[in-house]
Amino acid sequence: MIAKKVLELLFPSNIYCISCGSIIDNSRIYSLCDSCMGLFHWANGRTCKKCGKIVQENYPHDTCTDCRENHRYFEKGYTCVQYGIYERELLLAFKYGGKTFIGEKIADAMADKLKMENFETDMVTPVPMHERKQKKRGYNQAAIIARQLAQKLPAPYAGKLLLRTGNTAAMSKLSAEERRMNIENAFSIARGAEGRIKGKRILLVDDIYTTGSTADACSRTLLDAGAAEIRIATFAAGTNILKRDDAAAQVCG
Repeated sequence: MIAKKVLELLFPSNIYCISCGSIIDNSRIYSLCDSCMGLFHWANGRTCKKCGKIVQENYPHDTCTDCRENHRYFEKGYTCVQYGIYERELLLAFKYGGKTFIGEKIADAMADKLKMENFETDMVTPVPMHERKQKKRGYNQAAIIARQLAQKLPAPYAGKLLLRTGNTAAMSKLSAEERRMNIENAFSIARGAEGRIKGKRILLVDDIYTTGSTADACSRTLLDAGAAEIRIATFAAGTNILKRDDAAAQVCG
């Protein structure tokens, strides 16, 4: 903690916008300049009542297309932004560009979102990364967010409840069905973690939510181990893809 404060004094993390790099002052929330704050698609309007992703204002359902078509093992999900061009660039810099300091700013946004939801959790845990992939990247971005988020809520941080036992293919280029097949049986409970899980309300953290395949696989594994409830928190969530009938209803509306 002391080392972190010293580094912050020497190399302040809030003098440049974490998205575009423009010079800012420390009054800018989440270290985003005014322009980037306006460009991000914040989840402040209609959202899916199950997973939390943004749904269109005249969308004729309370839950998104994916949640209507798939059983969810988690109780509810929360997200801050819709995954678009600008949000994608920020997350790519965080995940692959070595800019781990972005994780704390993302956690700030997520903490503000969650505090408005007025729910309680017994612990915060990240979606795990396969050991080989984490060794190659050097860090698990979900764990960085989760640790910071736990401090800000505050809630206990449980870093190793889940293990990723399958070195799955990258999800970004897969269809919804391929994602489900890719992630099936990819997670297990860490040795000795069962006692910490049983009867607990757990907040599962990741950087992005798309179809919910990863969230469901992790949630199911935790529930099978005796967890009482799983909720999902992410910084970004994918777009609600309309089915033909819903798209027609929007046009008519």
